[in-house]
Amino acid sequence: MIAGTGDDFETQLVIPIEKMILMYNKISSPKVMMRRIGAGHGQMLYSADGYVTAWFMWQLQGDEEAAKAFIGENVEIMNNSLYQDQKLDLK
Repeated sequence: MIAGTGDDFETQLVIPIEKMILMYNKISSPKVMMRRIGAGHGQMLYSADGYVTAWFMWQLQGDEEAAKAFIGENVEIMNNSLYQDQKLDLK
């Protein structure tokens, strides 16, 4: 789950953080949640593309290099200062 924080449309109408957390908690499969600081709804398609691509490369192709964005010693998304409210549950 990826959203932005750049405008009221994104944070109030599309997916307020409270609702995003509720949705995240209901997902029983491996999951990731994060919000791109300062990005509006229309920007998210392009702002988060690298993580979306890495997720699919890891999950569908077994790409271990792409997996480093989500697993390992220094999980990249958890340390990316462009994002906030990151959560990972890959069990």
